[in-house]
Amino acid sequence: MPITVDKMGTKRPTADDIDVILVPTDGSKCSDRAVTLAGSLAKKLSAEVHVVFASETNYAGPWYYYVLDDVVAEKIQKKGRAIVLQTVQELHALGVDDVKSHQLEGHPGEVIARLAAKVGADLIVMGTHGRRGVERALMGSVAREVANTSNVPLLLVR
Repeated sequence: MPITVDKMGTKRPTADDIDVILVPTDGSKCSDRAVTLAGSLAKKLSAEVHVVFASETNYAGPWYYYVLDDVVAEKIQKKGRAIVLQTVQELHALGVDDVKSHQLEGHPGEVIARLAAKVGADLIVMGTHGRRGVERALMGSVAREVANTSNVPLLLVR
């Protein structure tokens, strides 16, 4: 396997280096597009794919704090299980044999970055809504947080 090295002697990743792909999903159309691309890449590269759904039931934001009751939290977990199962089935339908699933609790950006390190991901493929301005400030950006906190290359899909 050839290794590309830049002028400073630092290894630069190539497609040959991608053996493990992490694809976070929330069931949105943006996530679905990312899953399709991750599946295509995984099939071509014979890579393992890890699917993750991260849910947060306790959140302290800049302007508010909420704790979801057990009934709502269970509904989110149930929906997450369905999304992960559907995503795994979609990846299998795309011809990806090696798929692992994760359903985790916590702040999505942190969960994704931690899981990428834990599973040894070589690439994170995730959807982004492409929000701007006030909407991005209010909603935050999981993709931006992952980009800022993970050392794993990130491929964003809109």
